[in-house]
Amino acid sequence: MSVGVASIGGVGQDLATPLWQCSGEELLCAAREIETRMRRDYAVLLDLVAELDSRNVAQEQGYPGLPELLRDVLRITRAEAKRRIGHVQALLDVRLVSGGTVQAPLPQTGQALRAGALGPEHVDTIGRSLLGLPSSVGPDQRAWAEGILVQAAADLDARALAKLGARLRAELDPDGTPPSDNELAQPCNELRFTAKPNGRLAFRGELDPEASALFQAVLSPLAKPRPSSVEGPDPRSSAERYGGALVEVLSLAADTGQLPSEAGEKPHLLVIASLEALRDGLHQALLHGAGLLDAASARRLACDCKLIPAVLGAESEPLDIGRISYTVPIAIRRALILRDGGCAFPGCDRPHRWCHAHHILSWAEGGPTDLANLVLLCGPHHRLIHHSQWQCAITNGRPEFYPPHCIDPHRKARRNTLHPP
Repeated sequence: MSVGVASIGGVGQDLATPLWQCSGEELLCAAREIETRMRRDYAVLLDLVAELDSRNVAQEQGYPGLPELLRDVLRITRAEAKRRIGHVQALLDVRLVSGGTVQAPLPQTGQALRAGALGPEHVDTIGRSLLGLPSSVGPDQRAWAEGILVQAAADLDARALAKLGARLRAELDPDGTPPSDNELAQPCNELRFTAKPNGRLAFRGELDPEASALFQAVLSPLAKPRPSSVEGPDPRSSAERYGGALVEVLSLAADTGQLPSEAGEKPHLLVIASLEALRDGLHQALLHGAGLLDAASARRLACDCKLIPAVLGAESEPLDIGRISYTVPIAIRRALILRDGGCAFPGCDRPHRWCHAHHILSWAEGGPTDLANLVLLCGPHHRLIHHSQWQCAITNGRPEFYPPHCIDPHRKARRNTLHPP
């Protein structure tokens, strides 16, 4: 496809050049010029919107207001129409009937938009940073802060600019908007979640500033990237790392034993599985509150849990319920901590508090609950061992791990050297 692009072949030239014949540098240059022109055109559009508003054209055309008129004429949403009207009010001077003018709140931003140096998203960010400041912030301070943001917008996208804007606003108005007595007494913290058919949970919410700081402080050390290994750096995205950190916080909280009881029991996961599912891995289990669970996951959960044997009748009615038994007694777990120090998987530095006791030969297959058949593994590596071709063995009293052929064709044994013995 051929497209006429200004200045692709040189300054001031208009050439209808096929894109595939252009160099990468020429394409980038053309993209920058088009973006600059779009920003300048947006400034002209704001002039038109201001003129429409000053003439009350919306009322002349029978519309209740200018947003509704712009929605129909430009085929944009009402929210977008109101956004552009807000830009007009922030960037353009207002002509008074008496003949005078009222200066725009953000004159430097308006000039930069006309020059194509920043775009509508930058305008949003600068407006959120500087509009609505208290009267104690004088015009000179506002102009100083706006100049800094306009200059920075030449090099930053709107998201990065917002961080600078937040710092400037905090400097200009360190006290911020004082919360009401009711907000101080009862901070608004919200969490909404919905269970999906596949058992996953989708949620969103909002925390007050103090709770937000605590939330980030708790998750941050758990969400840091794992150390690089022979497979390369941690492949997880930031969202995946923080999701994993949240799960670990929940596990740590549940393991403290200090959470309040519900229906006479501490918070726990209830998994219902047949002996065949645990022994042979052929049937699904039931995870209470989340639905069906594959047998491999049930076997992983059975590594370090409380077991309650139950005898069922022909119609699956309970005939006998046994007592709770612990698969890994406290004394043996302490010995594991002394031996492994933390997660024994090669290259993992997670402490023992975050680890499960994994049965190398599964408990359901008759694997004994002793040091020669147990190893400490953090949650991610426990799942990896159960759901991949990695294998583990105890050699000379120490756990060794054997990678799959796809990682090491020779399957050379690996040990964790990060935890002191």
